[in-house]
Amino acid sequence: MKRIRYILTVLVALPLFVSAQQEDASALYGEGVRAFYDGDYYTAIIKYTAALRLKPNTVGYLYNRGLTYLKTKNIPAAGADFRQVLVLDSSYLDAWYELGSIEMDAKKYDSANIYFREALRINPDDVRSLHQLAVLCYYRRNNKAAVEIYNKILAIDPKDQQALYKRGLAKANAADFSGAIRDFNILLGLNPRHTQALEERATCYMRINDLDNACRDFQKLMELGNLRAKENIMKYCVKH
Repeated sequence: MKRIRYILTVLVALPLFVSAQQEDASALYGEGVRAFYDGDYYTAIIKYTAALRLKPNTVGYLYNRGLTYLKTKNIPAAGADFRQVLVLDSSYLDAWYELGSIEMDAKKYDSANIYFREALRINPDDVRSLHQLAVLCYYRRNNKAAVEIYNKILAIDPKDQQALYKRGLAKANAADFSGAIRDFNILLGLNPRHTQALEERATCYMRINDLDNACRDFQKLMELGNLRAKENIMKYCVKH
């Protein structure tokens, strides 16, 4: 009879113990989040790890610890956490993206391509992954494919300045100088002080022998403090 009462007591207490354990894990996780946003990454890792001991294989805890490992440059540990996230939930888009970014930084472009395409399989409009895929195409000198991806990004957000600039670069690399100039025009309409776009547009004008417009861009660049602009003005725009 005593044995039965003991078992019943344990069975009654067990849910309370589990609930307390979950509350403790949540509290530790919350402390980890606060430490992360305070920039105390090592404390955040300690807190996330303690939370995971109480609630192993909790996807959110693993993912956030992976992000924190990235902040401390512990790339192998970050990758291990993101891969474990995908073992538990293969539809976790952010983990695919982070693994792709890790591979990109390591110049492992083939595997990066796989990770980003998996992210896009989950959400075809994931702009971060589209940007990374476009960069991969650019690295591989596949300017046509890069332009097509930037077209998709700009269909989602027509004011994406990074996409406008890089689509302009891809078009210029493909010798579509007029198309590149149109992209740089749109970008400079949004951000007149974008000196890189001004430089690239001036170069495109030079390539199509439009010296007047090139010189106007060199003049704007000089006014914005570009050191090469004065040299270009003296070389191309001042009549000797």
